Amino acid sequence: MADKKNQHIKGHVDTVNDTPLMMIFREYSKILDEKNDKYERIYKTSRDLTNRSKKTIFLLQRIPGLGEEKRCEILTQAGNELRDIEQTLLKHIAMELRDEETYQFVNAYSNGMQEYIEAVTLYNFISTEVLISHTDIQQKLVFGSDDKQQSDVVPLSVLVQPREYILGVADLSGELMRYCIKSVSTGDFEMCYKIGIVLKRMHEGFLSLGYIQSRDLYHKMLVFKTSLNKVEEACYSLQLRKNEIPPEMLGDIFTMIDLEERENSGYDCICHK
Repeated sequence: MADKKNQHIKGHVDTVNDTPLMMIFREYSKILDEKNDKYERIYKTSRDLTNRSKKTIFLLQRIPGLGEEKRCEILTQAGNELRDIEQTLLKHIAMELRDEETYQFVNAYSNGMQEYIEAVTLYNFISTEVLISHTDIQQKLVFGSDDKQQSDVVPLSVLVQPREYILGVADLSGELMRYCIKSVSTGDFEMCYKIGIVLKRMHEGFLSLGYIQSRDLYHKMLVFKTSLNKVEEACYSLQLRKNEIPPEMLGDIFTMIDLEERENSGYDCICHK
């Protein structure tokens, strides 16, 4: 009796599993599993993107005080690193996003994208003293199709939302502040004034956006204002004391400020990781 009952239950379960409704649910389950796996792969790539972008930023922060030859060497190295990041990590994300609804996966690579934007804008500023635009960054992340025989194939690309660009540029303020203090401590006073002007214009641009309901932007703007104040204080001190203190002694004062800033930010600890 027990065997017959078990066989009856098993047959009933098999019948239920073979119904059209259960087959649809199994198909949906497979689709969701594939999307979750893809989201996880993109997230892991984003972490690598964050780490390599940070290393590029630290490399660029070594430039103040170097001679022209060494400066060009580091800029070339940083440029090559950024291009390699684009052609490996970001292109990998673009391949994962092919034929997908991109907005479903934006959060998976948002942090890495912001760090990359911070790195590429810092590199562009040091190279040209101009901030790279959102449009130019988006163009960098449009890759040709792997299938060269099909000209009508949509090229691979990674979506750069305006939100990611704004948050990445907001993070740039801290790096520009550190670059400013380093430049002054090595005697490059002109760079301090240039960075001060750029940060003021950036601040005006953020104010023109009006109110944006974003907790991330709110916190980043608090840091932005702190960085702007430090740069303004540096410019003020230069203007006030440059006729009273010899340039080499003025540089020593800002060297002490630079060391304090490095200790507070944990910059040296990160660099040696």
